[in-house]
Amino acid sequence: MKKIRCLIVEDEPIAQEIIETFIGRLPFLELVAKTNNVFEAYDELSRNAIDLIFCDIEMPQISGLEFLKSLPQRPQVVMTTAFHQYAHEGFELDVTDYLLKPIAFERFLRAVQKVKERFEAKEILGQRRNENPEIALPKPPGEETGTPRSNAEGHIFVKEDGNLVKIQFADIQYVEAMKDYVKIYVDNRFIVTYLTMKKMEESLPSATFARVHKSYIANLTNIKGISGNMLGLLSNVQIPIGMQYRESLLERLGHQIVVR
Repeated sequence: MKKIRCLIVEDEPIAQEIIETFIGRLPFLELVAKTNNVFEAYDELSRNAIDLIFCDIEMPQISGLEFLKSLPQRPQVVMTTAFHQYAHEGFELDVTDYLLKPIAFERFLRAVQKVKERFEAKEILGQRRNENPEIALPKPPGEETGTPRSNAEGHIFVKEDGNLVKIQFADIQYVEAMKDYVKIYVDNRFIVTYLTMKKMEESLPSATFARVHKSYIANLTNIKGISGNMLGLLSNVQIPIGMQYRESLLERLGHQIVVR
């Protein structure tokens, strides 16, 4: 795998230095540039191919959130801030992770591992799509439109590495959006397939699956609990709940919620 090219957008010198030091410890990361304002960041993005931005939220003149919203094509983003309240908006922007200052190396490592996982999945998929042209695979009914095939028996077929893979609905823990792909978490592994979240949502039974965030679909039978704007699953994974999806999710779970 090629190195992940990084840009630091951080106006606090100490925080900038810490992130730069952490990047230097990891051989799969490469620091391309660092800046203390978004205007220089725009210039760096126009001059260099950037795979990952470490972006502070509290920036002078233009905030980090406004900067990210203004980018037509965003690379992966890890947000940094000293305040908890921005986490929800960060997830709404589909950032890869959110680091709270002061940043510990262990937490930094977990964040960049998420970035690496996404980066590798997309890179491998691109290679395999070139090696296995889809025209070589006979298209079953419904496949011409790219829609996954499902039936009443409780399973779905999706493409992985040029082949059709059968997935039982009951085995799906949750689905995560990855720009032009979706990542389907099944048991102890995940399947990456070229598909939109909209088509994925339409192909899953609405009785047991719900869109809980712009970037996540959850299997309702796997819910362990809700803490604030985070949904806990039986696999001990936590996924964010989007503001626009929270009310409908609580309505879906209403008959199961017992309070005094």
